[in-house]
Amino acid sequence: MDWNEENPNEMPLAQLLANACRLATWRLRTYIERIGIHSGQGRVLVHLHGQDNVPQWRIAEAMNTSPAAITSILKRMERDGWIIRARDPNDQRTVRIRMSDKARALEENVQGTFMQIEEEISAIYTQEERQQLRHLLVKLSKRLSK
Repeated sequence: MDWNEENPNEMPLAQLLANACRLATWRLRTYIERIGIHSGQGRVLVHLHGQDNVPQWRIAEAMNTSPAAITSILKRMERDGWIIRARDPNDQRTVRIRMSDKARALEENVQGTFMQIEEEISAIYTQEERQQLRHLLVKLSKRLSK
């Protein structure tokens, strides 16, 4: 996927941000699909890393997605053997998610893929620029989430 450099200094910020997000998502999807899963599934596995029996609603919240969308992703992951879904014995309304042995076997590869993207992005900027970018993105995310 190419970057169109017509005149980026005159592009609206929203368009630049959308383009950067699209390119980063495309890159991540390309890498994550090489190990045999889809990018949304990779994000779920990264969220489950180091945790077990996470409530389904918490995964949806962390991924900033609707309960219906996360249910769809998790059903496919359960069907394909990546996760185990079970009702909480103390609250039958809550579904808890944990990684299967199959997913645990890929855990290092999934983490490595996300770290590879992080390193590619970090290599572009100085430490100061990374801190500034992080600050600006957090500020923007907080504002847009209202």
